[in-house]
Amino acid sequence: MFTDTKYSIQQTGGYRFIREGTENDRPTFVLLHGMFGGLSNFEHLLDHLHDRFHLVVPEIPLYDLKYTQLKISYLSEWLDQFLESLQLKPVMLLGNSMGGHIALDYALNHQNEVEKMILTGSSGLFENEFGDSVPRRGDRQYIRERAELTFYDPAMVTESLMDEIMEIVNSKRKLIKLVRLARATHKYNMEDLLPQIDVPTMLIWGSEDKITPPEVARTFHERLPDAHLEWIDRCGHAPMMERPDDFLAILENYVFDN
Repeated sequence: MFTDTKYSIQQTGGYRFIREGTENDRPTFVLLHGMFGGLSNFEHLLDHLHDRFHLVVPEIPLYDLKYTQLKISYLSEWLDQFLESLQLKPVMLLGNSMGGHIALDYALNHQNEVEKMILTGSSGLFENEFGDSVPRRGDRQYIRERAELTFYDPAMVTESLMDEIMEIVNSKRKLIKLVRLARATHKYNMEDLLPQIDVPTMLIWGSEDKITPPEVARTFHERLPDAHLEWIDRCGHAPMMERPDDFLAILENYVFDN
């Protein structure tokens, strides 16, 4: 989903990504989308932060992976290879939903290469993908109802977004891969591992998140050694999209004041 973007997409070494700003002395910020996300999820951040950061948004190639690769540990290794190929380390990581789970696993195994993390609606503890059931192929109204769970404001689910979702769920190959990845993600619960991730972390959470509910954010806050938690009211699972100005304000305060 959210594949269309106004930013130029670069391709090198088999990777597709957006890269804005210049490195020089600027910190590198890598932005990781979720399972149903894509490059355009972070356009508001790119618009407002490109003059202060070196920003990189990789497209996570979920549909190109083999079935045995559909797990967070593999995607974390993929991220490491991507960062190596572009010589980006060390980095700050921002992850939404599955992207947060990848960031957590990466930080667990590469702590010296992660300066800070920002997690929003992150999986890794508990998550509801498409609610509590598998998507019904072809049933647009049912899929719309499930997609609306992502947001506080159902108007966020536009017809163009629905077209993208339907293209995915009506593809047997893509749907099977998403279901397998979702199951693997559910199984990889990181609660007991969180105390080992001693990386400064900001949790930015929608107070009405139905996919990773507020208690998930509170558990992250309690278990991570160096974590701060900020709430965005009237907001669901993707705050950087639904309440971009509020999200940006919290992000900027954290990054520049710490």
